[in-house]
Amino acid sequence: MNALPPRAPPIVIVADRDDDDADGKPASEQDPLPLAARVDLVPLDKRFDGAELRPAAGGERARLVVAGRAFPWGKAVPHGAAIQGVAPGTVKLVAVRGAASQEQLTVDVVGIGMRDGAAHDIDLVREHGSLERTPPERAEGGADARYADPDALRVTVAVPADTSAGLPLPLTIESLATNGLHLDELARVPLDPVACAPAAAATGIRCFASAPIRFVVDEVDRRHPAVDARSVRAEVGGGVVLRWAGKKMQMVRVSGPRTSSIGPIGRLRATLRPMVVRIVPGGAPAIGTHDPGAVAQLRNELSLASAIWGQCGVTFGPAASLDVKVVDPPPPHLVAFGDDLGLPATGGEIRMRVEGKLVQMATWPGSTTDRIAHDFAQAVTHLGAGFVAVVSPNVRIAPGASGSVDVSVRKRDGTLATVEPFESAPLSTDPTMNVRIGSVDFSDGLQHFGDMDSMAGTIEERALVKAYDDGDPTTIEIIVIPGFAGGGRIGESFIASDFSSVRNVVLFDRAGVRARRSSLTLAHELGHVFMNVPGHPDDYGIDTPTLLMDSDASDASPFGPRRLTTEECVRVVREAGPRARVPLLTPWPLGPLPVH
Repeated sequence: MNALPPRAPPIVIVADRDDDDADGKPASEQDPLPLAARVDLVPLDKRFDGAELRPAAGGERARLVVAGRAFPWGKAVPHGAAIQGVAPGTVKLVAVRGAASQEQLTVDVVGIGMRDGAAHDIDLVREHGSLERTPPERAEGGADARYADPDALRVTVAVPADTSAGLPLPLTIESLATNGLHLDELARVPLDPVACAPAAAATGIRCFASAPIRFVVDEVDRRHPAVDARSVRAEVGGGVVLRWAGKKMQMVRVSGPRTSSIGPIGRLRATLRPMVVRIVPGGAPAIGTHDPGAVAQLRNELSLASAIWGQCGVTFGPAASLDVKVVDPPPPHLVAFGDDLGLPATGGEIRMRVEGKLVQMATWPGSTTDRIAHDFAQAVTHLGAGFVAVVSPNVRIAPGASGSVDVSVRKRDGTLATVEPFESAPLSTDPTMNVRIGSVDFSDGLQHFGDMDSMAGTIEERALVKAYDDGDPTTIEIIVIPGFAGGGRIGESFIASDFSSVRNVVLFDRAGVRARRSSLTLAHELGHVFMNVPGHPDDYGIDTPTLLMDSDASDASPFGPRRLTTEECVRVVREAGPRARVPLLTPWPLGPLPVH
């Protein structure tokens, strides 16, 4: 009787269905296989060099890879060959080295993936994970129960029934940041038996699943006792890696909501211009005790706001790479014509000094604010000192006859010029043409807009914002000030739908910074800009204190104002996305993520 060929120790590999090189194809279907997509390959022992590996059963469940290319079964295996899983199940191989030399080899291909609350298996290539947008709640039911959470995903494992590797696997869930560095992990995630699909069960597969795993934005969500055993921090653009014994098995990337009325929402990037204003020229910054401290503190706020907006797939990029500037409050450079009511001229004279040079001009009955502002700008440029006058109209405020018009005066080198009254004379002798010089004085707080002039802002706000405006409507200016006048306000925003010359700007003060996670002031004010809406959902609907855009909630717990709905994310894409009238957000495709 002939003896059976000797049996080599079994090999356990994973069905390689993820997309490590971010090219939109499952790794097990690529040929050739890029270097970045080879992380899940398992090298063959060198004792198989030169042997012919012939499949006795299940050969379609795995493939050989040599130098990044698929290698056929039955040919002599060169040195450096690796094996790659294609589908869960058992592969029986015979290694042949001539007629008298054979060896049996078993390859157990394990299926590892993720499943949503509707029991839909996530395509690790064409779909993605999303950040948690609902408050914590306990998971009810068993490992195969359906659930309503739109973002949480179960880990699923499919194991060949006769495997000898001690499965199900003790899995670890690791979260990676966008640079591939470790962000968080859940070790030894419990797996419970669940029913397999009939086709899988017929091939001798055993199936397991975890509780729904939540991908959360910060430690506030991460550590709540109701969900801490199934929550892991994640960030948009990063990845969630499933590991066994330290080895990377599969990975799902993290982006915006997986489903919405406009389809899946990917990763979108906002371009910000953040700055901290000093209290007085050359003095201490509005936050922090010195300039480096102010930069670090604002970057922390930006990082938190970016994490919160990750619920909609929006990110600002790494906070450390954001160019935060510390600037002096501007000199009185702005002249406003028709502030606030925008009445036409009756006739008179306007006089003031620009860097000590007299500007004098007449106004004529019936002249509009726009006409007079342009005449003033022309008079400034004719002073002979190389001055530049930037004219910007403001939208009409509620009680106004027309909009006021601002003129910002600058020197030849682009720095702001100083405008001041001429001796003790009034700026304008015209009884209906109101002329004012805008100056910024933080000693009494920044004069902020009210309901009547919110669409244009106050002259002090305009003098501040227009001093640092870059002229690009697709960037968002973020300005930290010492405080607002009158108390009670810690942040405000100017949005595009007001059609003013001040738009896509966020102002917030040191109280807004101190509020931190209880109010998430910066993230909230950015919401007005992204959604292009002045109001709040509780102004005209049900009061929901867990929503970021709630008008009056203050709570630093996971049940505070920090959630964004799918409908709000859709509005963000429509109002600020790549196809918006003014695109504040640009697509940021996912690239390969360094992972080992």
